[in-house]
Amino acid sequence: MAEELKICPPLITEKLEIAVPNYFLGNWLREQITIKNKISALYELKTISSYTESLLIKFFPEIDMSLWNFESIKWGIIDSLEELNSFKESSPLSHWINKYLDNKKTIDGDIYNLIKKITNNFIDYLIFRPEIISEWNRYKIDSVNLFKNLNSNQYWQPILYKLLEKKISEKPSCLYMIEVIKNLRKIKKFQIKVPNQIYIISDNNLSRLHIKFYSELSKFTKVNLYLLSAGDDLWNRINCLEGKLEFDDNESKFNLNNTNIEKIFGKFGANFQKLIEENIYEEGINYKNNQIYIDPTNFHDKKDIPLLNQIQKRLIDNNRNDFIVNERDDSIILCEHFNQHSQLEYIRKKIIEIINSCENIKYSDIAVLSPQTNQIKPYLKYIFNNELINGEKIPYFFIDEDNNDSPEIYKFLIDIIDIANEKITLEKIDYFLSKKVTQNIFDFDITEKDEIIFLLTQVGFHWGLDSNERLGEEKNTLEWCINRITLGLIYDKEDNLINFNLKPFSLNNISLDLKKWVKLLIDFKKYINLLRGSFSYRSWIEKIKFILKSIADSNAKFNLEISEINRIFDNYEIPLIPNDLILLNVFREILISCINKAKYQRKSRINKILVSDIENSRLIPHKVIFLINMNSVYYPKLSKNENINLLNNKYHLGDPSVFEREKYAFLELLIACRDKFIITWVKNDKNNKKLDVSFPIKELISFFDRFLNKGQRELIIKYYDLNKKEIIHLASSKIIKSNYSLVEFLDWNEKKYDIKNYKLSELIYWFKNPQKYWLNKKNISPKQIFVHHPDEEYVSNLQKSQLITKIIQELEIDNQNFIGDVKKLNINDQLVENGIIMPKNSFPIKEKEIKDLLESLSAILTQHNEINRIYAKSNGNKEEYFVADDTVIEIIHAKLSLSRLIEAWIKSLFISSLKKNIKNTKVIFRTENHYNSQIIQPPGVIESNLILEDYINIFKNYSEKCLPLPPESTYKYVEAKIKSKNEKKAFTDRWIGNKFFSKGEKDNIEMKLCFGDEKEPDFFFGNNNFDKLSFRLYGPLIEALKK
Repeated sequence: MAEELKICPPLITEKLEIAVPNYFLGNWLREQITIKNKISALYELKTISSYTESLLIKFFPEIDMSLWNFESIKWGIIDSLEELNSFKESSPLSHWINKYLDNKKTIDGDIYNLIKKITNNFIDYLIFRPEIISEWNRYKIDSVNLFKNLNSNQYWQPILYKLLEKKISEKPSCLYMIEVIKNLRKIKKFQIKVPNQIYIISDNNLSRLHIKFYSELSKFTKVNLYLLSAGDDLWNRINCLEGKLEFDDNESKFNLNNTNIEKIFGKFGANFQKLIEENIYEEGINYKNNQIYIDPTNFHDKKDIPLLNQIQKRLIDNNRNDFIVNERDDSIILCEHFNQHSQLEYIRKKIIEIINSCENIKYSDIAVLSPQTNQIKPYLKYIFNNELINGEKIPYFFIDEDNNDSPEIYKFLIDIIDIANEKITLEKIDYFLSKKVTQNIFDFDITEKDEIIFLLTQVGFHWGLDSNERLGEEKNTLEWCINRITLGLIYDKEDNLINFNLKPFSLNNISLDLKKWVKLLIDFKKYINLLRGSFSYRSWIEKIKFILKSIADSNAKFNLEISEINRIFDNYEIPLIPNDLILLNVFREILISCINKAKYQRKSRINKILVSDIENSRLIPHKVIFLINMNSVYYPKLSKNENINLLNNKYHLGDPSVFEREKYAFLELLIACRDKFIITWVKNDKNNKKLDVSFPIKELISFFDRFLNKGQRELIIKYYDLNKKEIIHLASSKIIKSNYSLVEFLDWNEKKYDIKNYKLSELIYWFKNPQKYWLNKKNISPKQIFVHHPDEEYVSNLQKSQLITKIIQELEIDNQNFIGDVKKLNINDQLVENGIIMPKNSFPIKEKEIKDLLESLSAILTQHNEINRIYAKSNGNKEEYFVADDTVIEIIHAKLSLSRLIEAWIKSLFISSLKKNIKNTKVIFRTENHYNSQIIQPPGVIESNLILEDYINIFKNYSEKCLPLPPESTYKYVEAKIKSKNEKKAFTDRWIGNKFFSKGEKDNIEMKLCFGDEKEPDFFFGNNNFDKLSFRLYGPLIEALKK
């Protein structure tokens, strides 16, 4: 094409239009023509439908050819449902139509999915059955001729078409194409109406009508049809039967002696070639068939031609040369992997190996393609785009149907819609605030997020956005919590605010900008309420635009993205959209579809690996192609034969077949690959369920078996359990063991930091979870697994902790009547109020559990005459304490874990460093159904300050890099050494655990990410700094407990 344009260039003022299969190939083509001809021409790349419509407009300038598009048909069908219901022929749809009408014309998910199916069928008729559309167009809606050649359960379709005709002002473009084909010679000034040359690049995407249309035009102007084919004369090579689809049992067709690659994968391309040949013969068209294939073997010495290029050459020219396989040939590989993790790890390693060993291959020369991108999406950022993994960051450009690389504002809209569809809980708020896009829009970090989540817990948030979500009950909702925090900013806790019927919440830590967070939570609540309900399309758009304006007013850096989304909304608006109510989940799908139409034009792929589905990228040449997830459940997609689709009444050559189209894509990728073609599949899914390799790939392996000896086969075809060299279990897999270690060596070097500027809450959080803090800072948030104990017959430990915490917060232990209030407490009311539901006969048991707990707590608290609330402040940190004489009272309504003990210790150091009169901290904690206590004796003011300063410096050093000490195992190590016990055994027991009874600390997800799956204890002991840092961290705490 570049040569053609060079010989016959368009006029300088002429805009050259080229029909291409998709945007990605068009973009690549534009670049190649520009490079080849050393000039950037005014090219406009269009789909074949858009290109044909633009030609038709030259013949019919008053007609809008684009009216019969997917969106117009979809909304027109929705607007026609009520009228369609008045026809008796609509009975096959009566269930859905009645549901739609009974729900006051509300469009739910079922209705919307049905409408999309019908719309897709009508699009098929416009493209592949224009003769049916022409017949329907001829007759009136009451004519029996509409039902010609249809079954009675299909009669509703022509009626629906006639209803659409009334709503869409013009005929479909296919009817104008038929008119041009019949009357082209009669059209005046024909030469003015068509370009001198027509350029079409086709990948078998032309229908019979398109071929006839351009065949007719070719009688009067030059039509350049560039057919992207895997080879010539595929029809005769495959020897399919004309006009018959062969959907026989695949196994019966499996013939080892007669298998070739085009027979396995090429039927779709063969059908299209036959369709063109038939049309050319029928129309008597003179055509020139130029074979412009490039011989892929020309770039190598005859003895060293890679197997990939030999296979490509045979596909192209159908030669019968024997394949010669070099012992070092890795141009084509078929490889099985244990699961998705190991498959992507293999690809990551292979990419790094190729980039490092091949100077002429860049990241942009590599593509990773999958039949379904949703299978690999969850793993991408951890496997490819994380510089922490073995120090390698692999840049990638991701394309998928969910628009993963869309603007951040778009992602935020999808997130807020998703959360609005669900019950608002602390976990949902935590998840929403953990999203990077939310943090960027509202300008906060993950540490602030953790603080606000903790604060909401302290304020008393239980669940629910407001009283509407909790059926009139406002208490413990998000709105109730926001009001308490707001009052706490204005009033002291002691103020009696009878008019508000609400107590202000005393703020424990002012390091947070609470005014900012109150506004953020109010906006969050406002957005959720705005999106709850069913509204018309236009109302939905107004609501989204309101949210976008609210964001733009507070954060100007997103204005460009917001303007772009508003522009897309404005362009999407069509007159046919009715005012029917649309459910939120349906609007979400409409929003995705709306954005997807404009999603790729703004993307940039500068030296990045392409990660995509097969369909979007099958035609773009790459030096290296990884074709992954080639399992039978993913590839090829099985055809869903919709019984309402009229194409199923009779097969015509050229009809679409998803099954054959998917298989043919393999050949297109094979031809598009230049150097290395690597095909992989997995043996197990994420639930360890066995998966089969795709049957076409099995046939391909059998094709190789015909000419490969044993050594060559092992070079090209690799099985996961080949020779039993790999263990099947994920936990003990050597692949996973080494690859998931983010820390390959321990960094003990420290710098001196400014110790005056710090947040106490951050220091506590880091001390409790140093590895998790570091991972979060690197935007890695490992999911924690909640362990449920089904043998808890009474109130669960979690319920106990939440209930007692809430009761103590409300009664307040510094209240002089606390003990009396506890005795008066109605436990049954508290159980019901906190959503602890149980059979009536179990109420006494549960009531006794809670009473025993409260009595146990009261017994410990009565040992102190008076408990007062005080505040300690220093360097912008403020902490609330309950103090009895010289003892701080710290209550933990759960077991005393190391992390809870550490929190009490840091808070004890903080107050001891400021107040001389504080001698002890009494940690009161729960063990099953009673409370115990533990005394912490911090050192004096000077020593507390020194320890705190050292902790701050350690924190600032190891928040930038991973702390080389696993907390629990190291604590056991220090404790054993202080008590003159075997410290290495203590560390090892906690690190490894007992395989029969309890897991070790190494099994925690953050430990696996940081240190790998199977790091031995000696990994940590191998440096003298281990002892020093261990004792600096945990020695003072253990000494304080020892006293």
